[in-house]
Amino acid sequence: MVLSEPLVPGVECYTSSGWRSVAVLLTVASLLLQAGCSSSAEPAEAADPPQVVDTAVVQPADGGSQVTLSGRVKAAEQTSLSFEISGEIERLSVDVGDSFEAGDTLAVLGDARYQLVYDRAVASEKEAKAALDEARLAFDRQSSLREKGYTSQSQLDSAQAQLDSARSRYESAVASRRIAARDLRLTALKAPFTGSVSQRYVEPSERVSPNQTVLDVISDRDGFEVETSVPETLIGQLRAHSKQTITLPALDNQPVPATIKHVGTQPQSSNNYPVVLTLQQPVEGLRSGMTAQVHLQVGDAAEAASKAVRIPLTALLYDGDRSAHVLRLDADNRLEAVDLTVGAISGQQVAVTGNLDPGDRIVARGAEFVAPGDVVAELGQGPQRYN
Repeated sequence: MVLSEPLVPGVECYTSSGWRSVAVLLTVASLLLQAGCSSSAEPAEAADPPQVVDTAVVQPADGGSQVTLSGRVKAAEQTSLSFEISGEIERLSVDVGDSFEAGDTLAVLGDARYQLVYDRAVASEKEAKAALDEARLAFDRQSSLREKGYTSQSQLDSAQAQLDSARSRYESAVASRRIAARDLRLTALKAPFTGSVSQRYVEPSERVSPNQTVLDVISDRDGFEVETSVPETLIGQLRAHSKQTITLPALDNQPVPATIKHVGTQPQSSNNYPVVLTLQQPVEGLRSGMTAQVHLQVGDAAEAASKAVRIPLTALLYDGDRSAHVLRLDADNRLEAVDLTVGAISGQQVAVTGNLDPGDRIVARGAEFVAPGDVVAELGQGPQRYN
């Protein structure tokens, strides 16, 4: 049935085929609307979160590779004094701790015997001198007679031989007199420098042998030194004239700057090598024999003078050829590998050189689980961040 006129004035009437067309259009619009809402409502696939790593800040190497060893204070100049001759101690002018000036008489041997020997040597010298003078006159006389033809050549030769013999005896007598004078002079033990007595080994009236130590003395003019023993694993990392520090327990652990004066080349015992340090300033109350704590900065001198830094030992990654590197974070927290040269290890810290600067951030732990190019999240340095 087809309506030819509208049932209601002003309202258009549709045929059945017209209604079907409208229904189709409404269905398509509904489907398009549902598709648009579905695509905008579904969230995009989320990216994986960056891996969290524990980091550390690169520190300067100064003070990072420090080893503390025990040492002992000693005078920079010290010696043992002894007599070059034997005899009985007649007088000791000093005791332990006494001071003296250069040239002072510290001890004296009984010189009666040496005085007699000297007197005899002087007499022998005078006798040899008289015999020499007589032989010279005899030779001159024979020489004059030979020129005139009054004597033979053999007699002149005999006079010459007697003169030579007399001259030799005189020279020997002079040498004996000088030796006797020297021995007499050596009965007094003189101070070689200004200083003090550190040890006395003999008593008055005691008989001593040549070169037997009588006194140990120390000098005041060159100050004090500190001697310590360094293990063989560290001796190769010390350099002469490098700056170090010592502390003195007996003087309130006062820090004193020192310089390495001598690095031993032969071990003393248990493969420990002697190292001597010179104090750079006077210390009031310091005495020879005091205990010292020697704080040595170990490592290559070139390393200390260049871009040496210190990092946690756990930050190092070793390559197949035994070279080492660390993973550094850039401004965007992206990791990059930095090759390093490993230096001295002290505790949980290691001194390294390479393209690292103090203040750089590196992966301190867990570097095995990330790789160069990864973007990471920084947990921070130290276990307190895990609380």
